[in-house]
Amino acid sequence: MNLWMNPWLGMFKPPFSGDLTQDISPVTSWWSPQIEVNFAGNRQIETAVVRDVASYGKQLGVITDVLLELTKHQTSESIDQLQKIAEDIEQVKRQHLSANINSLKSSLMTLKAEDPDKFNQLIKEIS
Repeated sequence: MNLWMNPWLGMFKPPFSGDLTQDISPVTSWWSPQIEVNFAGNRQIETAVVRDVASYGKQLGVITDVLLELTKHQTSESIDQLQKIAEDIEQVKRQHLSANINSLKSSLMTLKAEDPDKFNQLIKEIS
């Protein structure tokens, strides 16, 4: 039988038998697609503010607190949504704090078991 006349030949393709294309451009987007670093004003000033003064989350937290304080005697769907978001954020913060406390406790117990002198020295330093 002639190999080229085999009806099954089209179903199986050896490696590199089709069109080969490969994107070899370097990766230039190191951020998640949800994060866009866009500066509307002076890039150096905005970078210094976020780095040295307050992160975006801190800035939004202060704005949220002010808005909720100003609208605490008012009701609307938007205010309720903002209140729910603020409560959810606080819940996440509590969960992370709890995880951090558990991790710290575990590390301290390990230190106490492995090096009691260093453990006692650390306790004296932080007391």
